[in-house]
Amino acid sequence: MKKYAEFYKCALQVNPFDYISYRGEQHNITEEQYNEELLKQCLENNVKVVGLANHGDIQSSEGVRELLSKHGIVVFPGFEIASAEKIHMVCLFDENTPHRTLERYLGKLDLTDVEDGISPSKLSCIEIARIVMDELNGFWYAAHTTSDNGVLSIGKMQHVWKSEYLKAAQIPSTRENVDPKYKNIISNKEPQYKRQRMAAYINAKDVSKPIDISLPEASCLAKMSEINFQCFIQAFNDPESRIKLVTELDENHHSVIQRIQIFGGYLDGLDMNPSPHLNTFIGGRGTGKSTLLELIRYSLESKPKSQSSTKVLDSLIKSNLGNDKGRIEITISSNKQHGKQYKVIKRYGDPLVITDIDGEVSSLTIEDILPNVEIYGQNEIIEIVEDEKAKIQILDRFLPNQESSLLQRNEILKKLEQNRADIVNEIAEVDSLEQLVQKLPALLEKKKTFSDLGLAEKLTDLEKISEEEVFFKEVIKELTKDTNSLDEVDAPHQEDKQNEWLHKDLLLSAEKIVNKLNLEINRLNISYKKLVEKATKEMQDVKDEWKSHKDNVDMEIDKLVKDLPEIHGTTGKSIAKEYKEVLSDIAQISPMKKELEKRQSSLDEFYRARNSLLEQFRKNKDECEQELRQVIKKINKRSLSGKVKIQLQPRNNREDLKEFFSDFPGIGEKSLEWIDQVEDLSIPFLSESIDSGLEKLYERYSVYGLTKSRAETITKMSAEQRLLLDEVELLDVIDIQLNVGEEKGNYKSLEQLSKGQQCTAILNILLLDNKDPLIIDQPEDKLDNAFIANNIVNELRNNKLKRQFIFATHNANIPVFGDAELIGVMSEEDGQGKLNDEHLGSIDSEDVRKSVIQTLEGGNNAFRMRKAKYNL
Repeated sequence: MKKYAEFYKCALQVNPFDYISYRGEQHNITEEQYNEELLKQCLENNVKVVGLANHGDIQSSEGVRELLSKHGIVVFPGFEIASAEKIHMVCLFDENTPHRTLERYLGKLDLTDVEDGISPSKLSCIEIARIVMDELNGFWYAAHTTSDNGVLSIGKMQHVWKSEYLKAAQIPSTRENVDPKYKNIISNKEPQYKRQRMAAYINAKDVSKPIDISLPEASCLAKMSEINFQCFIQAFNDPESRIKLVTELDENHHSVIQRIQIFGGYLDGLDMNPSPHLNTFIGGRGTGKSTLLELIRYSLESKPKSQSSTKVLDSLIKSNLGNDKGRIEITISSNKQHGKQYKVIKRYGDPLVITDIDGEVSSLTIEDILPNVEIYGQNEIIEIVEDEKAKIQILDRFLPNQESSLLQRNEILKKLEQNRADIVNEIAEVDSLEQLVQKLPALLEKKKTFSDLGLAEKLTDLEKISEEEVFFKEVIKELTKDTNSLDEVDAPHQEDKQNEWLHKDLLLSAEKIVNKLNLEINRLNISYKKLVEKATKEMQDVKDEWKSHKDNVDMEIDKLVKDLPEIHGTTGKSIAKEYKEVLSDIAQISPMKKELEKRQSSLDEFYRARNSLLEQFRKNKDECEQELRQVIKKINKRSLSGKVKIQLQPRNNREDLKEFFSDFPGIGEKSLEWIDQVEDLSIPFLSESIDSGLEKLYERYSVYGLTKSRAETITKMSAEQRLLLDEVELLDVIDIQLNVGEEKGNYKSLEQLSKGQQCTAILNILLLDNKDPLIIDQPEDKLDNAFIANNIVNELRNNKLKRQFIFATHNANIPVFGDAELIGVMSEEDGQGKLNDEHLGSIDSEDVRKSVIQTLEGGNNAFRMRKAKYNL
């Protein structure tokens, strides 16, 4: 059941059937038809409250009042009356007020002629207002303020306009369309008419025909937790937040946590519907406020910002849900998914489950539903100050192309990773080939030595047979290696949707083409396999035939070897054997020179591709930085003007680079301090320095503190480490500055501020535009009351209609002056945290109001004592 305050449409000057006769006109329908048509228009235009206000007449309104009430429309009965100054006033009363009581009220207002209903009262406007409000517990507003018989049009009624009794004034349409001569008064800029508090401006066109209900100027909006007269009156105590013209309420489509259900643990049985706007949970320590917010965080799988906070969360969840194997179910309306509803189910220790509203399991993730939800536990906001990545991340949501840019960047990084693997593999192959090819000059020299001994001439066929043997070995190796077959075309198979196709005959023809192609590809693959098998068999047959010839040649060589004389103490047989091995090695290594050239060419191509990818990576970064610059300019100029200023320091976060070097032997945290000292550090320039060698690297960076021994260690990095260095990203840094004075120019950076001021700066940014909820446990931590009242509360009031806020707080300013649409007063009963219905609602609920005073103000006595002490 919804308990939160929301805007309801109120038509506050609806007249009964016979009102039109005062204008000398007549209806062409009966009173019954008039009433039915009025009901129809109210229902079609979603009017929830009607103020019946005939001129000085009560009885004629009873029929329409009864019909509207019967159909769930709340009717505030009343009348329109003219004061002694002839100011027209509409007076409304509680929906349960009997018509005879209203007649008595009308008599009390001292009309000069009760019978005609139009004659003015003998009482002044202020006197009537006092009686209506203080004695009769009613409500009044100044009717048609800027036109005939309006408080402003009559003139010289400053005392009425500035009176505290005047809480609401009717204007004809929008504030912008008010007659220019009244604009300064309406905007509270006219000195003679300046009020301490602005009046509430409403539209309440005189409805004399049912169709008038459909006009925007016939209704206004009042925010109430329940549709009744007391909540209605309470709304006018905070008109800036609770009273709006129909045209002033922009339609905002933001994500909303619509329902929270908890099964098991300290908050077992909690079931509530948060407001789409500002929600505050209050209560004594240990009543479950923080637990509720952390359970929301757990169900949305949002990680805390620090390791210590993670441990606290794990412990809290285990103690709350672990023993009961409990679960949390949260219903969400997702802005990212165009308002579609989902249910998030998180069972203790189990993976998250997301279903649609019908219970069908969805493949979406929280990132797909609430990509920018922000959750901060106690003291977590201050942790942002110490984390450069966290600071820059709070601006991510302002970047319209952020998701696309990240996808593009991740794709480039994947390609760079694959490219790195290809290069490392190719380098290994080149190194292996180079080691073999490097043996070739020595082997050729040995061959020449044997030739000088006359062996080449005597064993001519030995060199040729060795070359032939290598030929057969390599060709069979090529034939028998694994070869990829042709891939079939994978057309989408939609047999179940064929009957839904608009052009079924054409799509079936297309499928036939694909099927025919795949049959041909399959046939070619089979043919190819058979061709290779046939060629391999034929090659083996040729090799076998060659082997028989080789055997004959080997026999001839063996005969020649026997006749070789001993040379320098080595038998002719040993010399021939060594010569044969040299020839065999030469025959095998010689072709590798071409393979080496091929590999080196391939390596060069990989490096060219890498350079292209690195440039794409840098371009992506350039575009992101430019977009961020534009966003920061916009935020500084509009949203944060005069409060907080953000400055971008591109690529100034060097933590990832220091972490990269920290893995090198002998390099510790202290020896990396030089990196922070380098002005305009860039990875490409650093890489070029490393490639230039030890002396160049040391020369460029020694001035910042790089020692020669550390430079030597860096230049000895492996090829893979060198490639990894190219992929290190220097992240951007933002300098957040808070205006600490009354003048706009007195800004100080976070590191120069107190903890409270740091939280102030961060909170100002967190409260800015976001379509997903912001959930904070005790946002007032480290902030003083003055700042909360003058800054945070204003930001909440300005932004809460565009975003859902869920706070746990001990500070009365946030729920009361922030005018929270939902206040939940938590308590403990029998060792369990509770959120009872009577303690759930808005400040216009008497039970909630009493609970707020008791919980946040120390009770009625303490509240009254403070009021007396301050002499208020």
